Amino acid sequence: MEREKELPLKAVHVTPVGGKELSQLERTLGKVLPETYLQFITQHGLFRATDGYGHERARMLSPSEVLERHEWYKEFVEEDSFGDEEEEMEAARREAEVRRRLVPFQYISNSNVSDFYSFDTGLRRATGPLIMQAYHDDYDLAPWLLAEAPDVSGCTFDFDEHMSWVLRECLEEGKWGR
Repeated sequence: MEREKELPLKAVHVTPVGGKELSQLERTLGKVLPETYLQFITQHGLFRATDGYGHERARMLSPSEVLERHEWYKEFVEEDSFGDEEEEMEAARREAEVRRRLVPFQYISNSNVSDFYSFDTGLRRATGPLIMQAYHDDYDLAPWLLAEAPDVSGCTFDFDEHMSWVLRECLEEGKWGR
């Protein structure tokens, strides 16, 4: 970055993660986080990139923020968000079920609200859990993720691929995902 000129990023920082914080994260969540994510934050720290205006283009959450946001997701669906008809209450229950599986770990840079890249611990492949975008006002995750064969073509199960997508988006070379 120091050699490159006219990049859309002004600064890239990595913040070390303390062993105590990491241990607390793993103790609280169990073995649901991908090993590549844990290795990345252990070896490199938490990635953050800002543009020339000082706006965050990417920021990984600290372990305490991950736990805080995960708890928030568990309580995300408010009863009045869906209505009080039996069918609407069932939709709210299913949405809450899906939200409990999500572990947010990074802010979505083009959003000024609580939108995150999240691990879906209920949908996994050999490389790890599904990594997806979860928006604060997206109430349609359950029909998508609980489908018999959800379309995950715009997502990844590979943390290294996710980081590559985030960097490409930060460098304005394309949008996150395929």
